[in-house]
Order: sequence, then C-alpha cells, then structure tokens
Amino acid sequence: MTNASELRSGKTHRDENFPVASLLIRAQHRRPILAFYEFARVADDVADHPSLTAAAKIELLDRMEADLIGDERPDANPQAAALRRALAERGLSPEHAQDLLRAFRLDASKRRYKDWADLMSYCALSAMPVGRFVLDVHGESRSTWPASDAICAALQINNHLQDCGLDYRNLDRVYLPLDDLARYGLGVEALGDAKASPALRRCIAELAHRVEKMLHEADGLETAIADWRLGLEISVIHALALQIARRLTVSDPLSAETHLGKWRAGGVGLLAALSSASRRFGWPGRLPASTTNANAIGAEPVAEARVRASGSSFYMAMRLMPPEQRQAMFQIYSFCRAVDDIADNGGPRDVHCVQLQRWRHDVEAIYASAAPPHLRALAEAIRTFNLRRDDFLAVIDGVEMDVIAPMRAPDWATLDLYCDRVASAVGRLCVRVFKMEDAQGLALAHHLGRALQLTNILRDIDEDAAVGRLYLPQEALRAVGITSSDPLDAIANPAIDQACAAVVARARRHFVESDAIIARSPRRLVRTARVMSAAYRSILERLVARGWLPPRAPVKRRRAQLIWIVLCHGIV
Repeated sequence: MTNASELRSGKTHRDENFPVASLLIRAQHRRPILAFYEFARVADDVADHPSLTAAAKIELLDRMEADLIGDERPDANPQAAALRRALAERGLSPEHAQDLLRAFRLDASKRRYKDWADLMSYCALSAMPVGRFVLDVHGESRSTWPASDAICAALQINNHLQDCGLDYRNLDRVYLPLDDLARYGLGVEALGDAKASPALRRCIAELAHRVEKMLHEADGLETAIADWRLGLEISVIHALALQIARRLTVSDPLSAETHLGKWRAGGVGLLAALSSASRRFGWPGRLPASTTNANAIGAEPVAEARVRASGSSFYMAMRLMPPEQRQAMFQIYSFCRAVDDIADNGGPRDVHCVQLQRWRHDVEAIYASAAPPHLRALAEAIRTFNLRRDDFLAVIDGVEMDVIAPMRAPDWATLDLYCDRVASAVGRLCVRVFKMEDAQGLALAHHLGRALQLTNILRDIDEDAAVGRLYLPQEALRAVGITSSDPLDAIANPAIDQACAAVVARARRHFVESDAIIARSPRRLVRTARVMSAAYRSILERLVARGWLPPRAPVKRRRAQLIWIVLCHGIV
C-alpha cells in the first residue's frame, strides 16, 4: 500500500486563502500548528486523489490515524508521526486531527449534501477543528470556540463556492446544498457549464450572503483572544474571508477568478491587523478586561460577551460613555444579542419559544429581586438606571414575532409594531442610561429606533431573503406591482427599487425627527445617539445611491468613516 505522504498534490500552506502560522504567531506555537497543517494537507490530498478508489482512500486515512495515536513505527506516515510528537510535547489531545480524518473519510464516500444543516455537519468535522486546535495550542478559553467555529465554517464554504465547478468536474463532488439548487430550478449538472446561469449565480450569491452573516456573528473574536498576536492573525483571516464572500456575491466562480491576488490579500490583511490593533490597544479607549461581576448575559464570560459587542455598529459610540453607563449599555446589548440569537439559530420553533419563555422568567426574576447568578450584572444596571421591565419583555416579544413564523411582507402596522419591539424598546432602555428627561427620551427612542431598524431592513434584504424573511411592507410591494410574498421572488423583481423607496422615505422622516430631538438636547446626554444617527444615516444614503436592483453589492460600515463620525459628532 502506498504511503499517504507519497500522494502529495504539491499544495502548501502558502497556497491557502488564509495565513497559516504566519509571523504574527509566536515562534513556539508555529511548530505544532504547521505540523497539524501538514497532517491535514496530506489527508486532504488523499481524499481528493482523482484515481484512488474510495476504499483505498479510507484505508490510507485509517493508517494515518493509527500512526497518529499508536506507537512509533519505522514505516509510519511522517506527518502523522510529527503531529503525534508535537501533541505529546504540549499535552494536547489528537481529537481535532481525528475529527478532520472523519471529514476526509466522508469526502471519500459522500458526494452530495442535501441541505444547509447537512453541510454544516460536515464543516463541524472538516473546518471547525482547525480553529479549535489553534486556540488550544495558545491555551485560549473554550468560550471562544463558537465564534472561531463560525469563521472556520465560513472559510470552508467560501472554498466550496470558489471550487464548485472544479469539484463537480474532477471529483463529481457537490457541496452546494441540493435543496438550495432545487429552489432555483437547478440540478448538479449546472456546475459543469463553462459559465454559471443567472439562476446559479443567484443561488451562489445567496449562499455567500449566508457566509457573510456567519462572519458577522464572529465579529470581534480577535479582541476576546488573550494572546494579542493570535488576535491579529484572526483579524486578518476574518477580513480575508469577508472579502472573498463579498466577491462571491457578485462573481461567477465557474468563469471568473474569485481568489484574492497576493497584493489585494496583503492590503486587506494589513488594514485588518492595524484596525484590530487599534481596537485592542488604542484610541478611543477600550472596554475593561473584566468587571466586578464574573459573568455576563446567558452565563457568558465577559470576554465572550465582548466578542458580540465589539463588532457592532455602535461599539465605538458606546466607548464614548463614562464607565458606569458604558457597562450598562454593554449589558443591554448582550441581552438583546442573546435573545435575538434564538430567532437566528436553526432548530424547532417550539424549542425557540421555550427559550424565549425562559428569558421572560429570568426578567421577571430580576424584578422580583431574585436575579439568576449569570444576570447579576444586568440586574445591577437595571437598578442603577431604573430600566423598565416592559421594555425588556417587548424585545422578547419582538423576537418571538420572527420565531412564530418568518416575517413575510407584513403590513405597515405590523412592521411598525415589530420595529417598536426590537428597536425602539432597546432605545427606551438606552435613553434611561443616557439620563435623558422622560418625554424627550421616549420620543428619541421612538424615532431613532425605527430609523435604525428600517435602515437595517433595507440593508439586509438579501440576507433576510436567504433565510425566508421579507420585512418590506406589503403596501409598498403591491403599490409597484409585486404581489409575491416569497422573499427571493420579491427581491428579484425589477420593481423592488421602487418598493424600497417608500421605506427609505419613512426612515428619513424618522431620522429628521430624531435629529431634531438630539439638536435640542444637552450634548453630553446624546453623544452616543448622535453618533448612531450619523452612522446609520450614512449607510441609508449609500444604499440609496447604490439602489436595490439586483445584483446588489453589499453596503457595509466603513471603519474610517465611523472614526470620522465619532470625531465630528461624538467628541468635537
């Protein structure tokens, strides 16, 4: 039997979409990471070998596992032996490498994935163990695993999308979920064409939008990592993955180059590393590494909750506030993210309803002076700023609107109620932390909350449609002749630009009202609100300039522009 190392494809760590043990990583950690990569590279080359039978591939992979966990043998696979020694030196388990081997065995025998969940189950073996191993080498907390998993799965799916034509033609392997292809009226044979059809382009764009969403869920992981050099490496990987996903939303991987060139990748990586360094070390300040309470929302360590906040659009605005107010805002944000995640995570509706009801019980317990231990920091913020129970419950009710059934072309009244619950209710909590006078504060929450949420809806129509949601109001859709409430059909209609114009008009009216309230309020009380208004108004106007006719290039926040907004509206 051929030794697995004799089947090397010639690909090295320098050929990947992401840096592998770059000079950002401390020297003592690079050796085990490179040993892990070499082991994975050989196993991957076995699984992808064009002439080996499935049985031969599995036999070679089994021998690699035996060499990884067994005794030293003269004829052992050299990559397995090197990784075994590296693991022994660090006292690390071989579990992550064994998970990879399970994925490669699937590659040898499985050629189709029925749906997104099936694909994610594969990524849990083929991609997530890589990030977990790197974190274990650095001794990082396992609380960072979920965000790392999201980045690693995103990298894997990016690669599947980039190579979808090659995988089909060379290996008869299709990672694009069959149910997604079927929704666009496609079979796997569409991947064999020299150029992607419009339907296939839309399908690939939808999957790329899902990848973008996964990456945004992992925003801020780098600042939760204890080892700052690893944090910088993660920031580079995250930025590169986002660039590739965005390119895939507008490019045809069957006929066009979707990989980043070396200069482009280098520029993206450098900017990401500098941005991460500024968040970790520099102006305009940073959240404290710990608080008087060991735990934050949902039993998350503060570091994990900080992962959630640091990637948000109002993170820099929140950092402008005095420490006590900043920590209260941090707790409100973490509560909202934890509740919102229930609707966004897959799973049975009944389970989600039970989870939301548990949150209602926890909120009631806080107001009955019996806060669960993991919510003591939130309870302290509630006491300090006299936050209202009904506003927390309204947020839960708003998320439940998404859980009960996917929102699809609601009428204006229903959409306004939804905006009140998921956005203006949050605003009502925030204005109390700002210490605004009640009438002015409630009016600001009403208008600014709706303005921000409507902007989010206009920005995220592709991402929402990919998960079966359509928040654009039915009156606006019908007024321009769009009668379908199917999200993908509706947003593909050429009249969608006109339908969005009605939502833009309403968002602008709310911005005008909120800006008037901000203008007549004491500047020190509305600094954060002023930054948020300016930042989101900028996004709205960029969306208007781009329009909503497909294909739509993503409009994302620009860090340099946000810094300028903070300077102009938050400090000067």
